[in-house]
Parts: sequence; C-alpha cells; structure tokens
Amino acid sequence: MDRKLKDELMKKSNYPDDWKEEIWGRLEAQLDRVEVDATSDNTQSIPAERPEPQEEPLPQRSNNNKNKHKGMRTLKIWIGVATAAVAATVFLSLPAGTAMMNSVKNWFVPEKKIEIEVEGHKEETNGQVHVDDTSDYAIYYDKDRYKLVEGDGKDVITTIDPLPEPYPEVSLTIEQKADVLPEELAKQIAGQLQGEYARVDAIERVTAPVDGYLVHAIDGSDRLSEVTNVYVVSNKKQGSFVLSGRYFLEAAEGHGARFYHTLEQFEVLADE
Repeated sequence: MDRKLKDELMKKSNYPDDWKEEIWGRLEAQLDRVEVDATSDNTQSIPAERPEPQEEPLPQRSNNNKNKHKGMRTLKIWIGVATAAVAATVFLSLPAGTAMMNSVKNWFVPEKKIEIEVEGHKEETNGQVHVDDTSDYAIYYDKDRYKLVEGDGKDVITTIDPLPEPYPEVSLTIEQKADVLPEELAKQIAGQLQGEYARVDAIERVTAPVDGYLVHAIDGSDRLSEVTNVYVVSNKKQGSFVLSGRYFLEAAEGHGARFYHTLEQFEVLADE
C-alpha cells in the first residue's frame, strides 16, 4: 500500500494515534490479500499464447496497448472499490460498545474549542473529550482548569489542583443508575438532600443544560455555603444518569457557570 496514501489518511484523521494504527493495520492486512487476489485473477484471465511469427500492423499494436491500459484501469478501479468495501467491513467489525466504535459512530473529536460565558464575559475554552464505553456517555470538559478522575461506577470532574482550606468541594460527578427512571430517582435524591442541606428547592423539569430533572440545594447564605445542582436524565434505556455539581456560593458565577456549560456537552450514547 502506498505510504503517501497512509500518511494522508493518518493526517486527516482526528482520532488518537493508537486508534489510527489499529484501524490502518486491519485495513492493510485486508488490502494486501485483495491486491494479491486481484493480480492473480487478472493474470489468469489473459492466457499466455506464443505469438505468431508474422508482422503485425502498427494500428493493431496500438489497440493492444490501449487494451492493456484499459485492463489496468479496470483493475485499479476494481481494487479501489474493494478497498472501500474492506474499510467498511473493518469498521463494522470493531467490537460494539468500545470507546473506538462509539467515537466512530458519533464523530467525537479528541479536542475542540468551546465558547462559554462566565461572569458576563465570553471566553473560549479547550474542551477535552471523555467517552465512557461502560456507561455509554461522552462529555467535553475544560482541560486547562479541570481533570477527570475515573472511579468505581462514577467519574468526577474536579479542579486540577485541590482547593485549599476552608473552601468546600468543587466537583461535577457523573454516575448511572441503570434500574431507576429519572422522575422517580429525582424524588429519591430530593429526599436525601433534605437531611443534608438547609434548603432544597422543588424539583424542576428542565431542558437546559440537559433534558431532565433538576434538584437544587443550598446550605446557607454565607459566601462559602455549599451548593449542589443535581440533574437527572434518561440513559435512553430503563435507567438514569445523575449529574451532580458541587461548589460554594461565592463560586456560583465561576465554577457553577463552567459546570453548566460542561453539562451542555454531555451526550448519552444510545445503542443504534
């Protein structure tokens, strides 16, 4: 396979290098077999004959050359079609449910610029994608301010450097409850927060930053009073995702706003 073709494909692909190499390796192995078979078929279709010891007119030789070129063009076209077919076969043969397959199906680029508004000012952030092939979701987060920590059954987006005392926790936690529907789960969460926060607002049905239910709670009116916004959304099956943002009152227009925009990038990867 032409090295230039491989380099061009690798350059134009937005997927990480290890994904590219795996995909290309599968394609190359398939294409090597395709080209060998195609060459063999072409050779067999033209039986070797001993030429007659007579002089052939020049126009006839020209026609033979044309036929040869035509045959080569046909072979190249056939290989091109076979290449496309092999590529489709390789992609479709990737294990369903893997991060690679989800990325191919949903066209998530590893990084992208995201415009947000914080404290009345617009700014552009560098979004880093996280595709969870276990819980089937994807999200972009600001990689310059936050890190994503994968845990047992939950992922946590938090500040790159821990905040010093006395600042409360700042985090956005993502977890899935596979067997409870959103409306019922929102009621359960509201009941739990009643014993933890001074004020728990009535459950709201919202469409932004995600489509689901919001439970808002706050523990006082001091600048360091803890605040939580819990969004409950459908996992497009028989369960829910719980998206819990935690920060303090003074950070409502800072971390609170950034978490809001982060949740705008949340997407459930439903089975096709």
